[in-house]
Amino acid sequence: MVADKANLGRVRRTGRRVGIAVYALIVVAVTAIWTGEILFAVFAPPVVAVAADCHAGTRRLLMAVRRARMAAATETGDERAALARFRAVLEPEWSTRTSLNAICQPDPKAQAALTEIDALRYAEEHAVRYEAVGLAPQRRRVQALYETLFESDGLPSPALP
Repeated sequence: MVADKANLGRVRRTGRRVGIAVYALIVVAVTAIWTGEILFAVFAPPVVAVAADCHAGTRRLLMAVRRARMAAATETGDERAALARFRAVLEPEWSTRTSLNAICQPDPKAQAALTEIDALRYAEEHAVRYEAVGLAPQRRRVQALYETLFESDGLPSPALP
């Protein structure tokens, strides 16, 4: 009888240890999977679409920002609806944004334009939520960069006034 109690205590301890080990394994596995997903999303974002030409792709990004700003302004819903509409209207042009970094790398003016267009996009997105006082100078800088980058193509400027 004493041996059975000792045996039962040993079985309980072993069961408790196995339960703790299984629980720890589940927690570690889930944490590792989620950490991996976050790291891949941040450091290796998927390239959904590839742009063919630096100048054309940059121009389309700028036109998409303008189109999205106008679409968000016509949204009658709340702030979230306007923001969702703004982001939806940016596509399909902004799906090529990641590939433009590599394509435009040899052209410093195009790189500067991409940086400014990115900043303009986020400023416009912010302006959808709030009245942004500093948005007009940003638009002027993008307009000036656009004029120096595309002055020879003869197409009307999609840049904002």
